[in-house]
Amino acid sequence: MSALDKCAGKTYNKENAKESGKMAKIDLQGTEFIFSVLPLKFLSKGFWARTEICLKNEHVFYNEIGENVSREELEEWIFCMFRLLAGAYGEEYSLSFEKAGLAVDFYPYTENGSKVSRELRRKNDCVMAIRLLMRGADKKSFLGGVYTLMLHRKEIEIFATILQQEFNQIFDKRVPGRGKYLFVGVSPLGYKGCNYWYLDPLGKTEKGDYVWVRMGRRSTEQIVFVDSVRYFSDDTAPYPPESVRRVLRKATKEEMEKIEKGKDNDYQI
Repeated sequence: MSALDKCAGKTYNKENAKESGKMAKIDLQGTEFIFSVLPLKFLSKGFWARTEICLKNEHVFYNEIGENVSREELEEWIFCMFRLLAGAYGEEYSLSFEKAGLAVDFYPYTENGSKVSRELRRKNDCVMAIRLLMRGADKKSFLGGVYTLMLHRKEIEIFATILQQEFNQIFDKRVPGRGKYLFVGVSPLGYKGCNYWYLDPLGKTEKGDYVWVRMGRRSTEQIVFVDSVRYFSDDTAPYPPESVRRVLRKATKEEMEKIEKGKDNDYQI
């Protein structure tokens, strides 16, 4: 069993990760890296995520707990990891979390540096580089020097899956108030977790539903899976409600049965 398949000494996969609730922890050739979303402090408004960053090997031990990544930044990171796995990036893409001293680079699959089709990007390896600038004992100043970790497809999938579960567990119950707009996070079939936000004008979609939407540059109508549902106000909506794409309708019972059985390819992307 390789280091990629281990977490806390146990065989690791999506199912037991979900059941055990383990933290986002990866063993990279003797270096253990943890980025975990912790419960918020009492009376916290939830703008900043409370996180633990831990880096440990025979030469380095670094551990920091703080509120240095915003909820929006963390959600975007999770979103970008699943987009990378789904082949959505045709070229390098980067994120930077200055307060946390973190930068993340996403490298899709290419052939001799040339872009390939999205289908090939989905089937082949990809890389996520996490660059960490470690803080001093005062928890304010940075020590200088950057520690870089390289995660490949399987590691990214493990890391992103658990981090999304932690994020949802902490924040799903802490949406401030009940806004008037119901936004649904959807994924193309076969790529659960790759959220795209759509507005449900009727406010009837539930997590786990299948719905029809227009997706992609050509606005192709297709059935997608609903990963999450959240209410937002005008101030907190992820996209302007007046211009964001909308859910067309729920999939019928017959359409859902065909999808679940996997006997109909008409709805596949």
